[in-house]
Amino acid sequence: MAAPAEVSIKNLTGEWVMDKTLSTSSEPILTLQGVSWVTRKAISYATITLNVNQYTDSENVGHIDIDQTLTGGIKGTTEKRIADWNGREHTDHIFGTVEGRSRFFSGSKGDDGKVLPDVDICTKIGGNGVDDAKVKKFLRGEILADDSECEGFLVEDGDGLGVWFQSFVQNKDAGYGWTAEQIWGFEMVNGERRYTRRIVVAKDGQYELARFVYTYNPKE
Repeated sequence: MAAPAEVSIKNLTGEWVMDKTLSTSSEPILTLQGVSWVTRKAISYATITLNVNQYTDSENVGHIDIDQTLTGGIKGTTEKRIADWNGREHTDHIFGTVEGRSRFFSGSKGDDGKVLPDVDICTKIGGNGVDDAKVKKFLRGEILADDSECEGFLVEDGDGLGVWFQSFVQNKDAGYGWTAEQIWGFEMVNGERRYTRRIVVAKDGQYELARFVYTYNPKE
């Protein structure tokens, strides 16, 4: 179902199921991350559910704890994101050892009056800069992965300038060395307000883009 109005990027607590009919295939990004063929195929058939607990600690720093479960006998993963942009190391059985950092950020208004996420993109592709420009436009919600235009992120909260969430991780395992950057927000997808994650995975000048779309499952 569509996300209810009370659910926002500052209040994601609840259960979310990836809608694979609306999401980009995860196969290309998992391949670039060095995930085995067997695991990739199992993930492609699995139902992926995020159980999210979001809260603010005593120092007013935001936390997003996520238990990700998969059907088909695949062991899930745990994400513990702290929105202070400090690097923290984490290891799991799918993605290996990574150092990640996260933060909330707002948008800015362009000359045309449209508000877009005002984010410093960490991913660097190199070359003549064309790919870096595409990555930035994709992560900011200006285009889809196939270069087609789209409505983009909804501007919610933040006194008219919106609030979004950025995550950047670097793999530390020898021979892998990929990076993954995500921007989280809400978009109108097929006429419904949906929680989305826009993702770019990069390694050695290669990159893959994906948008994951989630369905909200209210807890009874």
